Amino acid sequence: MSTFFEEYPDYPNYEAAANHDEAHGKQIRKKLWMVFWVMLIVTLIELFIGAFFSEQLGELNKEYTFIFFTLVKAFFIVFVFMHLGDEKKALKYVIIAPYTLFIFYLAFMAITEGVYSNFLTGVGDALSAAALSH
Repeated sequence: MSTFFEEYPDYPNYEAAANHDEAHGKQIRKKLWMVFWVMLIVTLIELFIGAFFSEQLGELNKEYTFIFFTLVKAFFIVFVFMHLGDEKKALKYVIIAPYTLFIFYLAFMAITEGVYSNFLTGVGDALSAAALSH
């Protein structure tokens, strides 16, 4: 019985052309474990802050803190898995800066509008109560 590649000799054998040895595989696995541990540590910091410092931070600062840590994790993933960490510093800033500013803008708008709409709801309730009391 012949193998697939013997029957179809024109079909490329990518497994044979990969040229990866065990040392390279160990390096890749080491990088993946490093990503896992960094992400775990940042997540544990988020959980620790949420569990023990939630009252001291206040609602708005807590939201900004979690947005910051979420961005840290997102940028770390971009740097590692999209190979942006291997690029020159100027290219990193050109790619990351607009996204960072846009994400902070969206977060600021969402938080600001959420606070403003809660304020208006409270004002509306107070005005309705005042109108009903007359």
